Amino acid sequence: MSWRWTLLVVAGLLMVGCAPKEPPPPTPVPVIPARQVPDYLKGTIWEQVDLAGIEPLRVSGFGLVVNLSGTGDTRAPNPVREYMIKQMQKHGFGNLNLPGFGSLTPEKVLNDPLNRTAIVRVDGFIPPGARKHQLFDVQVSALDNNNTTSLHRGILYTTDLSPRGADPFNPSAAGIATWARASGPIFVNPALALDESTDISAVQRMGLRTGVVMGRGINLEDRPLILKLRSPDRRIARLIEKRVQEKFQNSRIASMQSEGDIFVYLPPQYKEDWERFAGVVTHLFLNPSDDFAVLKARQLVEVAKREKEKAPLLNLTYCWEAMGPVILPEIRELYTHETDEVAYAAARAGAFLGDPLAVEALCFTARKPEDTFQLSAIRVLGQLPRSARVSELLRELLSAPQMLVRIEAYRALLESQDAIVYSQSVRERFILDIVPSEGPPLIYATRLGKPRIALIGQPACVANPAFYLTMRNRLSIVSQPDQPGIHIFFRGNEFEPEVDLRLPSDLALLIATLGGEGPRLENGARMDLGYGDVVGILQQLSAQKLLVASNTPPGQTPLLAVFELQTLPGLEDPILTAPPILPSDQDQRPTTRPVSSDQVLPTP
Repeated sequence: MSWRWTLLVVAGLLMVGCAPKEPPPPTPVPVIPARQVPDYLKGTIWEQVDLAGIEPLRVSGFGLVVNLSGTGDTRAPNPVREYMIKQMQKHGFGNLNLPGFGSLTPEKVLNDPLNRTAIVRVDGFIPPGARKHQLFDVQVSALDNNNTTSLHRGILYTTDLSPRGADPFNPSAAGIATWARASGPIFVNPALALDESTDISAVQRMGLRTGVVMGRGINLEDRPLILKLRSPDRRIARLIEKRVQEKFQNSRIASMQSEGDIFVYLPPQYKEDWERFAGVVTHLFLNPSDDFAVLKARQLVEVAKREKEKAPLLNLTYCWEAMGPVILPEIRELYTHETDEVAYAAARAGAFLGDPLAVEALCFTARKPEDTFQLSAIRVLGQLPRSARVSELLRELLSAPQMLVRIEAYRALLESQDAIVYSQSVRERFILDIVPSEGPPLIYATRLGKPRIALIGQPACVANPAFYLTMRNRLSIVSQPDQPGIHIFFRGNEFEPEVDLRLPSDLALLIATLGGEGPRLENGARMDLGYGDVVGILQQLSAQKLLVASNTPPGQTPLLAVFELQTLPGLEDPILTAPPILPSDQDQRPTTRPVSSDQVLPTP
């Protein structure tokens, strides 16, 4: 019988082992409480979400620069060099079926004995909220342990960019998941590049090894902003999605991805102003009722009046704009408030909601030189739909005494596509804008975004007499009292023909001629300089006081033409750069030269 008991015990143990196990207790999902906001912000999307995707996305890759004047070097780590050879083959180098490329093998280009090519690193930042095909700037840098001395006059061939594309150990990652591409002429600091003197400091020499391809990086995919619910909930996520779609009357603007994430996409009417869009979206109240909006607007007006509490104007202006035109009667009293900050915040919101009285208030602010918000008001006016009233004011400000005001007025007129700005493309290298006004001549050149040279104010010309030499004495511009116009002489070399011509002294004609739009000589030669060279020449001519107003009456001292190169971002809208409203731990605001003597490298 003992064996039977043994079988029973074993069977019992097996039955116990086969019994279903208790499932492990679910991992508790951390519940993040709603954001602690003031009473007047309760019920907004901002109370429920954190804003993600608001940092510029860095993308990079390795690229090929051509057209250098003997200043390049293709030395690179082996993986990078092998990657570049594959990329060049992919783009047709050595392909007998492509005209001009058949005899140009990658090895021949990279081993150019005249050092007219360079392998470089390319870095760019895709802006938050960028839409597909949006353009941005990229930086081009010579590689470490590479003998490239200058990227001036270089042209970057099409380069794939990805978040880790410039990994020297795995450069092919850029081609696997390409987020953006870049190509085009390289802009190097014109103060350093024009003469490329050897008598410069080590810091200046490093500056020549870095340049910018302006506005030629292209984003390949939409990049949404992300509303991340602090406590994931499908019902709340769907409610936020519906509210944003309703506000912008577009079902593609917001898309719920999960119970915790809602993607929002920048609408066309905001152009590239993702910060304003993010502000409006996060300050939407979930209650869509007009009656609620009116009552809430009155509450916010009272908050704005509390000067002692330093009203949170950034929050207020976004809330008002998000509510819509129904609240305009409630905020109009603030347009003339004694405090500049309050008046501007209300007028800014009202103007974006289409209130003519708010536009008039901004026009008043734009005329006040002592007002902190003068430049900000001009920027907002440039973003509004074009109107005769705004156009008249901005044209008037083109003659203002303050140079920054004149430049902002020009940029606003350009933004609104005003007819007073006459634009001409110069060989698709840069845009020449003629902006007439009664003010003294002002030359403004960009170094971010699309390359542009603007001539603002009275017509300008080259002074008489004048004698100017540059580019190691290869280029001269001369005017003499006994001869009309100016004489341009460019000493040629084995790659560039000699140019000898006479022109009227008009500055706009000179710029177009230098950029390649001027008359051709009998041998077909003409001036053919890039944007960086033209900007450098204008900068030097102005510094030497050789550019003056052309309509100066006889016997009077001519007005000098002032040159201004675009400053890098720093001073923004005072409202937008105000200190955080919420505690800092909660705030999340959002032509080509030959490669060798007998081969010409095709234009990228």
